[in-house]
Amino acid sequence: MEAQAIEDMFSVAVAASAEGRLEDAIAAFQAVLVMSPGHDEALFGLGLALMQTRRFSEAVEPLARAAAAPDAEPIRHQCLAQAQFLTGDFAGAAATFAAVDVVEPVPEGARLTWARAAAYAVLDGSSAQEALDLYARIAGPGAEAPETVARESFGILVAFQRLDAARALGAWLEAHDPADTVRAHELRVLVEPGIDKAPAAYVEALFDGFAERFDHQLVDMLGYEAPALLAELVASHRQQFDRILDLGCGTGLAGPHLKRFGGRLIGVDLSSGMLAKAAERGGYYALVQDEAVAFLESHPGAFDLIVSADVLIYFGELGPLFSAAAAALPTGGLLAVSTELGQDGWTLLPSARYAHGDAYVRASASGFRILERQEIPLRREGADVTVGCLYLLERI
Repeated sequence: MEAQAIEDMFSVAVAASAEGRLEDAIAAFQAVLVMSPGHDEALFGLGLALMQTRRFSEAVEPLARAAAAPDAEPIRHQCLAQAQFLTGDFAGAAATFAAVDVVEPVPEGARLTWARAAAYAVLDGSSAQEALDLYARIAGPGAEAPETVARESFGILVAFQRLDAARALGAWLEAHDPADTVRAHELRVLVEPGIDKAPAAYVEALFDGFAERFDHQLVDMLGYEAPALLAELVASHRQQFDRILDLGCGTGLAGPHLKRFGGRLIGVDLSSGMLAKAAERGGYYALVQDEAVAFLESHPGAFDLIVSADVLIYFGELGPLFSAAAAALPTGGLLAVSTELGQDGWTLLPSARYAHGDAYVRASASGFRILERQEIPLRREGADVTVGCLYLLERI
């Protein structure tokens, strides 16, 4: 009877997984494992479902147990290696890939992940060039260009707090492409944490190069919802505005959410590439390329609502931005912003973004009273979730 119950529940789990009902699948696989803790197919199914829901850290243990089963298929080891890589266990991932490659050659796509994992794992004790050479040897004919690998790897290593390795790659990139504005600043951040504002040239170049993949990367991959949440926060206090500013509008992610307020919507951003994407999305009366503080200062009293998602993360000192926003709003006008939550004051993070303590934000917001503050999961970062804050402020 118990064997039949296990089989029935496993069938339920497989069906739920096939239909994309991943939370139901996870629950059913876990129910199988309560009845039969060593059920290797349920362990593998659970690990895959957890991977699909981006719970990579949770996926490692069931995948490792599934891969340890007698005569486990190579695909189980490959999936385990992917999970290890996505949790920052680069040495573990490289070792798992290497072990399975002895049994069955690792496919080309997975081989590139193996090559990166191996390169990252040796960076602490080897030069960047040695690590990139190792990458090329493992990747084989499908190897990406060293510059591409180094640029993308720099950000991955920073996200996983492998800062010495990131510095090594950053120095290699600077030597090979000294004109790269983005990498030059991001390397400088790792050695000069006192920089109080991201340079305009850096922000412009960063987002010009990011525009094509911005929505997919931020929304689909990192779970970013700040524009929608800011609009909801505003709507809980007021329903109608005549003149709305989307400050740092990017690709226009906030546009559809701000449409509910009716008024004329202006979008401002430093990046022409992002503005082009916002124009494609539509919904803006005008789109302007300008720096945030400069634009606000040149438009006194011009708006009754300003929404700014993920803009304050490129400013350390917030006083000038709040002062300019206060000047651009009449008494009673609203300002809605998001921040990355820090401890005290402002902190320049290895990611080249700024985190701000709540007390610092409150002290900097002269000319405003805070109507509401919410803590939110701002985005996924490596294996963790970055905590952010939403603030709704009223001009006094």
